[in-house]
Amino acid sequence: MLKRTLALTLSLIISLTALAGCGDSSSSGSSEAGSTPESSSQTQKLPETDEEWEAAMLERSLVSYGNVNPIKEKIEKAKAGDTVTLGYLGGSITEGYKVQPDECYASLSYNIFKDMYGTGDNVKYCNAGLSGTPSRLGILRMGRDLLVSEPDIVFVEYAVNDGTDFTYQEAYESIIRTLLDRNIAVVLLFSVTKDDYSAQDYMKEIGTYYDLPMISYCDALRFLFENNRLTWKDFSNDEAHPNPEGHKLVASMIEHYFKTVTEQSSDPFTVPEEPKTLLLSYGAKMLEGDELEADELGGWYQGDTDVASFTKGWSHIAGETAPIEFTLTGKNIFLIYKEVGSGNYASAEVAYTTDSGEDSKLIKAVAKGGWGNPQVAQIVSSDTEQTVKLKVSPIAGDEDKAFQILGWAVTE
Repeated sequence: MLKRTLALTLSLIISLTALAGCGDSSSSGSSEAGSTPESSSQTQKLPETDEEWEAAMLERSLVSYGNVNPIKEKIEKAKAGDTVTLGYLGGSITEGYKVQPDECYASLSYNIFKDMYGTGDNVKYCNAGLSGTPSRLGILRMGRDLLVSEPDIVFVEYAVNDGTDFTYQEAYESIIRTLLDRNIAVVLLFSVTKDDYSAQDYMKEIGTYYDLPMISYCDALRFLFENNRLTWKDFSNDEAHPNPEGHKLVASMIEHYFKTVTEQSSDPFTVPEEPKTLLLSYGAKMLEGDELEADELGGWYQGDTDVASFTKGWSHIAGETAPIEFTLTGKNIFLIYKEVGSGNYASAEVAYTTDSGEDSKLIKAVAKGGWGNPQVAQIVSSDTEQTVKLKVSPIAGDEDKAFQILGWAVTE
């Protein structure tokens, strides 16, 4: 029934858009893979019926099956009646921002898998999407939010949350390698914004390196937009987040993968011995207020931080100057803090002492694009494990302002 609903939804959207006879010029895509260049229209026949357009859209969405053995093993496990858990890791799109929990693509695709391959209540669900979080934070929190559910299959969606510099690329690959090392079947999902931003290009390179399945609703939407078969307003009510019909469209692409992957075959799957990038955050363990005690609270207090799912951190007391102090051991040390776009929030200095001496980093709680979301900054990077003393305090002139430490993370 859900399959038929998704098909009818797409058919209706395409039909109405075709009758309107125009596309949304502000959301036209670029001529990347997945588009139909104008120069080829004379030699390549475009779809004609709604069914043909749907089939073409689904084909464009499936970048690669990758090695199919991991997902087929999980499908057989579900069909045999064993417990199989589908996990989803990403930002607000995965979380289902602006739609009901059962309307997001994660919930819809979970139910599709359960209906197709489950034997009752043996298929479980874990949605670890969290608004405003890129892969740099995803790798730090995935132990707490995802791995505790012991997932068998995980969809990773960060293409509109991530930038393209090295810190995002290494975090994204660290997520993938962490999952694969636990015998979890990984599926990469690539999103796009109204302004046609997507970090999928380097994510496709990493996905190809690990021979992973990749589904790009970015490519599928660009194809439909460029041929005036869909507008951004059909898909979303804002700059990035699918509306209920948009989530159904994404779920239909995942359903297409679930339906057709069982027909494919691959050689035995192996994880490459060497990573593609230098993995600085691989194996990171997040430490919150219930797991880490400050050496000295100074002018701070513990608890009642107000960022979703980060409520056990440490807050600066306005007017106080004494730093809060911690001792952490690891190769790489990360600070998780609250970032805002404006307001009475401080810039803080993180002074630290390592085996190499003393140093400090400036952390600005007010930044363009901040809206009260968690942010992460790498404080220490080392090839060897060491014990580090850290002191955090507002800079001179910001003593009356707020600052929230949401947690720390370390790699061994």
